Amino acid sequence: MMESILQIIGLIVALCFIIFSFDDIIWDTAYLFSYKKLKARTKKVHLENFDKIPLKLLAIVVAAWHEDSVLEPVIENMLASVQYSKSMYHVFLGVYPNDTATIAVAQRLEMNHENVHVVINDLPGPTSKAQNINCIIKFIRNFENNHDWHFSSVTVHDSEDVVHPYEFSFTNVLIDRYDALQFPVFPLQRKPSFKNFFLGMTSGTYADEFAENHYRVMVMRDLMSAVVPSAGTGFAISHRILDVYENDPLFPEDSLTEDYKLSVSLAEKGFHVHYVLEKVKRLLDNDKVKWDYIATRSIFPATYKTAVRQKTRWIFGITMQSVKFKDVFKPSEINFAGRYTVYKDLKAKVGNLMQLPGYLIFIYFIVSLFVSIPLMYPIHTFSWWLCVILTVMMVYRQTMRAIAIGNIYGFRSVVVSCLLPPLMPIRLVWGNIINLSATIGAWRQLLFGVKQAKQAKETKNGKKVVWNKTDHEFLEKYILYRYCRNVGDVLLEKHYIASDTLKRILNQSRNDGSRIGDAILKNNAVTEEQLMTAVAVSKHKLFIKDISPFIGNAANDFDKKWLEQSLIYPIIKTKSGYVFAETNFTPPDVYEDFVGSEIKIVYTTKSEVMKAINGINTLEGDSEYRLIYELLEKDRISCEQAVLAISSQHLIPDILVYMGLKTGQKKVAS
Repeated sequence: MMESILQIIGLIVALCFIIFSFDDIIWDTAYLFSYKKLKARTKKVHLENFDKIPLKLLAIVVAAWHEDSVLEPVIENMLASVQYSKSMYHVFLGVYPNDTATIAVAQRLEMNHENVHVVINDLPGPTSKAQNINCIIKFIRNFENNHDWHFSSVTVHDSEDVVHPYEFSFTNVLIDRYDALQFPVFPLQRKPSFKNFFLGMTSGTYADEFAENHYRVMVMRDLMSAVVPSAGTGFAISHRILDVYENDPLFPEDSLTEDYKLSVSLAEKGFHVHYVLEKVKRLLDNDKVKWDYIATRSIFPATYKTAVRQKTRWIFGITMQSVKFKDVFKPSEINFAGRYTVYKDLKAKVGNLMQLPGYLIFIYFIVSLFVSIPLMYPIHTFSWWLCVILTVMMVYRQTMRAIAIGNIYGFRSVVVSCLLPPLMPIRLVWGNIINLSATIGAWRQLLFGVKQAKQAKETKNGKKVVWNKTDHEFLEKYILYRYCRNVGDVLLEKHYIASDTLKRILNQSRNDGSRIGDAILKNNAVTEEQLMTAVAVSKHKLFIKDISPFIGNAANDFDKKWLEQSLIYPIIKTKSGYVFAETNFTPPDVYEDFVGSEIKIVYTTKSEVMKAINGINTLEGDSEYRLIYELLEKDRISCEQAVLAISSQHLIPDILVYMGLKTGQKKVAS
């Protein structure tokens, strides 16, 4: 009798696992058979072509509550490492009036950087993260009206993010094609070893899950035109979406996972969120070449308690607040693939619970190897064959996860995550235990409710939603240095030079003590234009390919022979100084006599400087140029913005409108 009951229980559990997992295999199979056809829809992005596309104004949103310990190094690192002209992106920091420590840090950043702005919330904290972001977006709308500007997109980032240097450049190129962009999120983890195996167990489960989801699953969703969920960070929203929502709140304030609920809402309205999985080559200090993904990186929880708390919020918000089972079938713009992915997300609140009987049965099986007890799955029975199928499915899923982890973190991480020990890896089991505990916690919240903070915002349906945030930490400066770009990185990333050639020239430069730029030109490895483009990127300066639009009256202030000897050319005269174009051959001490003057630098080639020195004024009679200088004179745009607009006008006639520096709704104030 007991044996029959055990076999029935085993059969039911096996059938449940098959039912809940088999549709995923069908989804994977359909994707694999249609991969080439789907991939053909997506145009590959080439970094070397980015210089042909003028920059547009971008807004970056960071919501902060009690983030005074990490906010400053996070923003400083972003400003120091991002390869995008500072005048063309503005960072808006959302803080609360009752969080004086974070306000002090945010105001210090605002004081030190012209493109950083503090947004003090209308309400005391903590409200929900959604309310904070909505408040910032409202501020951005007023900011646009006051400046007659137009941000091409709004990108949401968290206050602990390491932002990739090229994220904004990719946003600039792709946001015209897609309604919204989601960049990958890859958790940071220490290089795995046997010594730190248990220490990094919990944070490692995040790395495993995000690697699989953001290397494989999100790509599948995008190519199948399914719902691509926002990860809550690295999420760029086009202004077209803001215009549709007008004055209505963009992020839903009645959900703990406002990012996911917004993604579903956008899909229902017919907007497409594109998942951006792009990578560039980098040459490491050990002369090894690696692929670097354009992704957001951050430190995730390292303890069981904090991980369960965070994942409880995710599971409750996604599967119990944001969508219901009936939403899978209601009329909307979402296609069949999109509806399936919503169902797939919803079933996690049940699928995660099945880990418990699964592990109990696994323990029973292990015990049966050493103790004589009734068999739950007699050999060659129906339930036994179901277990064989489940084993094959498990090996398949682990193989897919291993491939993803290997591509993101390397083979050593594959060993630690998927092969230690074989068949049932410890880290996989630990991750499932965390997900099981979080799912139980989410069900407890749904059935019995949770205590909310008194400061929580009251929503329309009477429920309070409070920002259940995770405490954050950030990286040391010496670690962050590896995320900055040098000249060699840029040359590789833009495909200007082969990695083997760069290795050889770098070794030559180290041996003879020469500058890397001089060594590269001496070997004729790249052109001067390519070199100076890379130098400009690495030093956060502008490169001007064609200097002829800048030939004007500013040069009359200088002796022609001195300009020729110095190999510089003044392209713009400002109220307090000059903007000079210089070359790789310009002497480093050329500006020593400009005491009291504000000198700004852009880069160009030697031939362009000589052409400008011997050229004539070409600016007269061009109304667009006159408007640019008029806006500069009235401090409506910066020097950098003026240089970008003038140098790009040959690509787009109404360049100020394209860049977002003029909407056409206002005349220039007198």
